Amino acid sequence: MEKETFLLETENGTITCEIIDTLYVTAYQKNYLVYTDNSKDQNGELNIFISSFNHEDKNYELKDITDENELKDISNIIEEMWNE
Repeated sequence: MEKETFLLETENGTITCEIIDTLYVTAYQKNYLVYTDNSKDQNGELNIFISSFNHEDKNYELKDITDENELKDISNIIEEMWNE
């Protein structure tokens, strides 16, 4: 199965990211994208990122999650899903 990817524009240029999962959380009424740029942290673990997104007019716009409680809740939901 081919992995789904997208291009992400950053301050340092364009990087290819791999989609791990998407989900909709009714508590926040938002869609979330879980993805990686396949980089590793100092412990050799894969860096995983979570952003909210909306997809109007087939134009996806990623948004940072700035609320700590929201990020914690979403991270817990994702962890629970992966542990099942």
